[in-house]
Amino acid sequence: MRRQALVAAAAAFAAALAATFAALAGGPAPAGIDPQQAVVDGCGRDFSAQVRREIPTWVYVNDHDAPPTGPPPPQQRLEGVVSSRYFPELASHPTEEDLPTVHRAYDFNFDVLPDRAYHGLLGGDPAAHTGNFEGRTPSTGRVHVEREQAALPSFAWPEPGDRVALVGSWIWDCGHWLPGGERTEIHSYRALWVVRNAGGEADLVVSNDKTFAGVEADCAHKAKLAIPVFQSCLATESRWADIRGTYRFRLPLPRRPVHVRVLDAGSSGGGAQVRAVARGKGVDVTVTVTADPGRRLVLAKRVLVGTPKREHLRIRFTGLLVRRAMDPGCPNRRPTCGSKETTHGEQGSKPPGEWNVYLEAAGKWTTLGQGLLRTHDGQVFRNGPALDVYVPRGRPWRVFAFARECDFGSFGNADGAGHAMTPCPRSSEYGSFADGDDRPGVVVKRFVSPAASLGFHRGRPLRALSTCPRVNRLGCYELDYVVTRVR
Repeated sequence: MRRQALVAAAAAFAAALAATFAALAGGPAPAGIDPQQAVVDGCGRDFSAQVRREIPTWVYVNDHDAPPTGPPPPQQRLEGVVSSRYFPELASHPTEEDLPTVHRAYDFNFDVLPDRAYHGLLGGDPAAHTGNFEGRTPSTGRVHVEREQAALPSFAWPEPGDRVALVGSWIWDCGHWLPGGERTEIHSYRALWVVRNAGGEADLVVSNDKTFAGVEADCAHKAKLAIPVFQSCLATESRWADIRGTYRFRLPLPRRPVHVRVLDAGSSGGGAQVRAVARGKGVDVTVTVTADPGRRLVLAKRVLVGTPKREHLRIRFTGLLVRRAMDPGCPNRRPTCGSKETTHGEQGSKPPGEWNVYLEAAGKWTTLGQGLLRTHDGQVFRNGPALDVYVPRGRPWRVFAFARECDFGSFGNADGAGHAMTPCPRSSEYGSFADGDDRPGVVVKRFVSPAASLGFHRGRPLRALSTCPRVNRLGCYELDYVVTRVR
């Protein structure tokens, strides 16, 4: 969740309260649910209070109509395509930054252009550029979807262009309200179905882990802005949701499938059954969950059918050059000082940098250095991991790298100050509240086919959304890799 500057927050809050009741009293209907309703549903618009966990960071949409002694608003289904209007390659990626006190791990995020039947999940007015339609970000005009990465197996992380169906909590993100009001999200979710754009494959994850976002939303529902009740609930609320029931998904295909395989990808906990049946031009998948809601459940499956011939490629990441470690910030936490390390001069940090580097090829993910690298200017990391992927002949595919430099190690995580927010380490550092952790940038290379990708490649990060100072003409890092065909 990107931090909004706190400048003028008090004035904006007062104006928003007035607008809330005016908007709900009458006037022309907005294109989607009015973001000012977020205040009535429980958003407090006080970032400092969210950090202290006095008020929620997430609340259910329409929670003002749900009595605290009853269930919260029901889970919602969303279907659509993973895409971004303004930053297509950032339609899905690990989050740039998250608030440590309300996360156990950084999120994996993606943005969904909803099918027409699900347009009602978009908040705000496109003409007024409010809510989900504010600004020109990766999630503008989309339903933003988040889940902690430790609670989402990476085999199911979607790529841009994949179709998804999911069932989850429709919430207001209370951490973003200036200037266009809160946006609606699905955060978190219990079921994710990913139909791969390459064809012939779908990935399924069903989990009863609410993550801390789900705990907060449930406690906000029960507390209704009563701070002592909310804080007491956070300490006692179960992290496991009751997800018993039946979930249905479909894998569409160009012709009737002959063979259907369902492969396990790391399920645990028991109490869930999957049935896949070929029907017409596709496969219908039914998931039935009967598990005890008090115990952890993860259902992880891959559904495969006969597909076009694929080429086996191996991507070896041979070197990472760190030009700038992106620590330290400016002396005495001055906002600017001509630093070559970071545009976040106000951060309280010191070398080495703590980097998370995520690598993806054709939908398969890994990390460098078991998820954490301690970096210095000019340092080279050699002999990185290799990924084996299978790409349909003649089809385009991509290599994608995402880097984060950890700056909030002094905050612990949702379990307390003595814990670290995965995959960052504990430290004494204090980052930028206006803009979060440092962002070394993303590397993207799209190939028109497997044959066109063979050989050595050197990737340098895009400047978009990076906090690497522009004086670093080639960026703060570069990534070398080699693509070969496996016979």
